[in-house]
Amino acid sequence: MEELLTTRQVQDLLKVDRITIYRMLQDGRLKGVKIGQQWRFPRSEVERLLGRTPTETSSQAIDLAIGFPTHCVQPIQDLYAEISGLSAVVVDNDGNPLTETSHPCALCQLLWQHEQARADCQTSRRRMVHEVGPRGGIATCHAGLNYLLAPIYDEGQVVAWFLCGPCFWQNPPTDPETLWRQLAEQYDLPVEQVRAAAGEIRTIDPSQHQRVAAWPTAAARAVQGILRERLLFIERLQQIATLTQIS
Repeated sequence: MEELLTTRQVQDLLKVDRITIYRMLQDGRLKGVKIGQQWRFPRSEVERLLGRTPTETSSQAIDLAIGFPTHCVQPIQDLYAEISGLSAVVVDNDGNPLTETSHPCALCQLLWQHEQARADCQTSRRRMVHEVGPRGGIATCHAGLNYLLAPIYDEGQVVAWFLCGPCFWQNPPTDPETLWRQLAEQYDLPVEQVRAAAGEIRTIDPSQHQRVAAWPTAAARAVQGILRERLLFIERLQQIATLTQIS
């Protein structure tokens, strides 16, 4: 996500005074957005002026001034999880969470008590994002559970993913006891607790596949609508900023 700099930070980086910053805004040499009474400047703009190649903290394309609108997306995700009975989270293109997980399953909560399990979960999310491709689909996590992933687009690019699960997409493992024992041993957990938590995982009958697969896509489109509205809002702010620039 694009880092925003204050006027003072830009002054220090460019070695110029405040008046020069405002002049650069007016003549188009520098782009910024006015939030309330304060100017904020994308770091990539300053890097460009310094002749550097802009760097990004991840592969996602979200670069609008106020970042990912978690406060708007979270209620949609929470409602989805409540209705579907599946956990849900929005992640970026590297699998990093952009929202808090809604309705986390008992098995995940149990595994997350182990630091290595949390790290494996993060690695698994990153792999699943790249595995399903730009159209989304079904992927399997490190614990052998299925997840549904739907891409979220912003300005024609995939910037995030609506990820829901876990579930068994068709049938539970043919030898679930072995899987639960392996997880218990790997993360130093009582096998009885792993078995009990896994018993709550939902199996999606094939007759329900088409309907259930459409759910995360619908949620992803709702998030896209929020991103589009945010873009229009930022454009309006920039138009206002142009009118209020100090010469």
